[in-house]
Amino acid sequence: MKFLSIIQLTFRESFAKKTFMAFFGISTLICLLFIFALNLDIVDGLQSSVSIFGKDVPKLVNINEILWGIEAAVSVFLFTGGIFMSLFATSSLIPSLLQPGFIDLFISKPISRFEILSGRYVGAVSIVAFNIFYMVIFTWIILSAKTGIWNWGFLLAGVMIVLTFAILYSLMTLLGLISRSGPFSLMLTYLILFFSPLLLQRDKIYALLSSKYYGYLLDGIYYFLPKPSELGNIMQQLVRGIAVSSWMPLWTSLLFAGIMLAMSGYIFQKKNF
Repeated sequence: MKFLSIIQLTFRESFAKKTFMAFFGISTLICLLFIFALNLDIVDGLQSSVSIFGKDVPKLVNINEILWGIEAAVSVFLFTGGIFMSLFATSSLIPSLLQPGFIDLFISKPISRFEILSGRYVGAVSIVAFNIFYMVIFTWIILSAKTGIWNWGFLLAGVMIVLTFAILYSLMTLLGLISRSGPFSLMLTYLILFFSPLLLQRDKIYALLSSKYYGYLLDGIYYFLPKPSELGNIMQQLVRGIAVSSWMPLWTSLLFAGIMLAMSGYIFQKKNF
């Protein structure tokens, strides 16, 4: 019950700061955008016409190909926009927890520091999960109702987006504890998002390195850091119903999150307030 109370308090703080309502409002706007932007007519199971924002989409023969193509594109949009919005909306939750008076109230109660930090982390992930699944399910219903085909794989996009956020937020949790600055932790996390696609092209960087040991270092950085770009690729494969080529980016990213949370828990336990 103490753990759930911290999660509930995190939701209340998000409501008080209007970040939850802003996130929810943007999510609703995106969903409504798909209702009015997408015009899809199906005749006898085949494409009659498809237009997005008034522009015609090249015709395909199979309605499943149309749906998978649209949903894959939509999932990428939701993945990119959802992650950026989610990180921005929750960047201040850990630093605000550490504010004098606020943290003193928590540690004065009969509750462990592990429960305080983990409750805050789970609360932030829960806020994001609510909004992301709202966007994904709403969009899924719109697309499915327009085509008559219910692609359950599209719902896995929501799972992958939330997992990717939870992985990245573990880093923000650690940075927030160390720096007590939401903008600082946000910028460094965005930096990871920026460099993730570049690390995928590291084989092209090897030729520019003066020593093979720099290549080993680059490989070490790649395998240690989270891999949001590749997680996005896994999401697309799940949406399209294609067999996932490799789960390595997911389990190494989850391992990174575990290390970040363990370090955060240790620092928070030893921190003097």
